[in-house]
Amino acid sequence: MGEQSKCFACLAVMVLTGCAETPGPSVPSQPGKNLASAKVALASCQGVAQKGGRGAVTGSYVAGVLLGGVVVGPIIVASNQKNIRSNGEVRAVDRCLGEQGYVRRDLTAQEVQALNTSDAYQRELILDHLIGGGTLDSLGRGKYTS
Repeated sequence: MGEQSKCFACLAVMVLTGCAETPGPSVPSQPGKNLASAKVALASCQGVAQKGGRGAVTGSYVAGVLLGGVVVGPIIVASNQKNIRSNGEVRAVDRCLGEQGYVRRDLTAQEVQALNTSDAYQRELILDHLIGGGTLDSLGRGKYTS
């Protein structure tokens, strides 16, 4: 592969990374944990999100200059800066929570609907259950599933 082809391939990867969608609604999950413990864990990770986003953007600009040149690389990064920052923030928080034993659990459409249509007390019960590793089916014997 020629040098130009390699450069183009690397720029394409950077663009696609910047265009990647940030994850949808999710909760940190760990067996035996609940909403209160997840809030504490998330609060302890508060500072890493901003650093992770800044680092992702900075790294992308450096890589853009190295791989795409002084003009083209930064233009591509600038056009995707918002997504690059968001994805960097998400990855940083996921890493921080992972160090505490949590994993990202993407919510299903049913789970989001159940949370959106519940009052505050029910919402807390559902979140406690989901964070601890449960499902809607196991929570209310199908109460929240249709």
